[in-house]
Amino acid sequence: MESQIEEKGDYVGPFTAVFGNPTAKVLDQCLIVGNMEQTISMLAESTDLSYKTVLSVVEKFENLGFMTATRKIGNAQAYRFEVKNHLSEFIKCAQNLQVNIITQKKE
Repeated sequence: MESQIEEKGDYVGPFTAVFGNPTAKVLDQCLIVGNMEQTISMLAESTDLSYKTVLSVVEKFENLGFMTATRKIGNAQAYRFEVKNHLSEFIKCAQNLQVNIITQKKE
């Protein structure tokens, strides 16, 4: 799988590299966008997941306090990752993991 990813040039974040599931893909977006507002459609497009799958993950994250509904953008509900409150230590761990993975690939 790794060679296919490198050939296409797709970014694989640390959570996806370790866990490889839809929840991990959405968490990786947190590393990219920080606390910028995102709609379900935006997250679905950036993760290559279906709208329904992303909606399920966002609902789970909302219940855990990892995401918060912010405002309506047209008819779409926007959400924000709670980076400072609940995800900061998790993100630091993922960033360290990502650095380790990159360092090992260079060796």
